[in-house]
Amino acid sequence: MTRRLQSILVLMVMALFGGAAFAQSAMTFYDTDGWARESWRLQDVGKVTFDGGNIIVTHALGTYSVGINEVLSIKFTDFVEPDPTSIEKINTDAAQLRIATDDSAIRILGARDGSVAIWTVTGQQVYDNRGWQGEEINISHLDRGIYIITINNNTFKFKK
Repeated sequence: MTRRLQSILVLMVMALFGGAAFAQSAMTFYDTDGWARESWRLQDVGKVTFDGGNIIVTHALGTYSVGINEVLSIKFTDFVEPDPTSIEKINTDAAQLRIATDDSAIRILGARDGSVAIWTVTGQQVYDNRGWQGEEINISHLDRGIYIITINNNTFKFKK
């Protein structure tokens, strides 16, 4: 392949993927429960290092250290300033909510506390806990079927 053709290919790849590399303006650490733990604007981050099983972020306001085993993921996203005249955007923490069920329990991942309620598809409420603290919910007493669960105003359906 000629040198000129290589240069053209490199420029094309940079043009295709280069724009995406500059679109992200924030770095967010998510803990093992799926919660957004810390977030910084990339322009404020000086460096990220790894030392003795820890991730160390040096940023404009100081230094942040967290154990590698406490971090589920690190995501690079667009930083969005809140617009007081706009409709509120989707909460990224709410988008991280997931449920796991078996015949005896339901586990909610991505939420630590709040309000949880479960209904049958006919509208009968079978569980209500406004002071839920992240514990598993016993569903062994429920009949087999499809149920609706609301977690802090986020709704899912599940099958037992």
